[in-house]
Amino acid sequence: MKYDVIVGGGGTAGVAAAIAAARGGARTLVIEQYGHLGGTAVSGIPFLGSMDCNGEIVNRGIFNELIEKMKDGDGCFGYATGAYWHTPQTPERYRFSLVPFDPEYYKYVAQELVLGAGAKVLYHTFISDVIMEDNRIKAIEVVNKSGKQIIEADVFVDCTGDADLVHLAGGSFIDNPHKQNCSILFRIGNVDLEQFAADLEEGKTVTGWGDWHTRVIKAHNNNTLPTTIIHLAGHMVLGENEPETTFTAVSLRDSEISLNATRVAGLSGVDAEQVTQAEILERRNVMHLFKLMKEKIPAFRDARLLTTSPIGFRQTRNIVGDYIITMEDIVGGAKFPDSVAKGAYPIDIHDPQGGRTRFFFIQSGGSYDIPYRSLLPKDVEGLLVAGRTISATHEANGSTRIMGCVTAQGEAVGTAAALAVACKVTPRQVGIEKLREILIANGAII
Repeated sequence: MKYDVIVGGGGTAGVAAAIAAARGGARTLVIEQYGHLGGTAVSGIPFLGSMDCNGEIVNRGIFNELIEKMKDGDGCFGYATGAYWHTPQTPERYRFSLVPFDPEYYKYVAQELVLGAGAKVLYHTFISDVIMEDNRIKAIEVVNKSGKQIIEADVFVDCTGDADLVHLAGGSFIDNPHKQNCSILFRIGNVDLEQFAADLEEGKTVTGWGDWHTRVIKAHNNNTLPTTIIHLAGHMVLGENEPETTFTAVSLRDSEISLNATRVAGLSGVDAEQVTQAEILERRNVMHLFKLMKEKIPAFRDARLLTTSPIGFRQTRNIVGDYIITMEDIVGGAKFPDSVAKGAYPIDIHDPQGGRTRFFFIQSGGSYDIPYRSLLPKDVEGLLVAGRTISATHEANGSTRIMGCVTAQGEAVGTAAALAVACKVTPRQVGIEKLREILIANGAII
């Protein structure tokens, strides 16, 4: 079995990569471990960072197409604006924006766009090994209900979220002992959203009004859905023996919220036993927190737990690429001649030791470039990488992993993969100006 391009992982980056590769004329296969596409995007969090802190949109192309398709089905209303970052560390009052969407509708839209582009999808399948010729991947071994299969391709794209292809191929990784913590996100129904905002302002069981009140977003005239509170954040203080719980809450439907609140630190997302432990501990954390919320916070007295996501790791492996993106690049709004995507979200680090989340902002509220070199693993040919595992330091990863940026990376590597096939070259040999020309023609912002 042979394809032009194989995309490992049909998550946020993989969806865009598959669409771009197939539209570029490559016979494309997406291999996905779950029974749906979307990855982190279907866990309940919104799109962040696709608009910079000055109100300029920096991610378009396939990313914008996903939004527009969801809007057609009433699964998204677009950008929610009008709020600001406001903490003691951010007196500049940077603008804050987000794009809430329905995770279930995203699954459908992503699948149909991938299939509509001409790519094939293989669900419930794991990549178990690679077959190398010198330092180039020639084929992969996959495992599913049909057993083991060998599938060849000219170019591979690693969007696994853990750089599994790079790992199996013997590639190099940044030596970083610090990893951001992991979480399960959960959705709650029958919530009094106006009361929740009042609870935050009152400051008894929900604190942080002074730091977070400017990020309470209500529906504007351009938001057509009947939601009142769209976003709020703060800290829950639910008992003397309970740790302070920092949370963000997003609502697309009236009386429903998706919460990012619980965390486990110190576990590895690339160790089977620790992944299992994280899943168990986080499900316990979610249930414990939800029970306390019902008891202690007026807005949740009649609430019902609706869904929980799989465990999500913010950081596992980061490849050593031809260029390593640094914190200084992010904060300084770095520009690169081989830029193929942009990011605009501040560095967001969930403390590996379990403390409060820290933010570091891009100068002047602008954006930074993602160089093509950071998507090329240094020691492996025939392979491109997109997603949270690109060549970036621990600090830089706190921004480059955000979904708007990741989707743009996916479009870039999918386009590059198709171009490499068409030109009969390796991804490292792709002409950067031609790649940038195609991306711009397709609506991407680079």
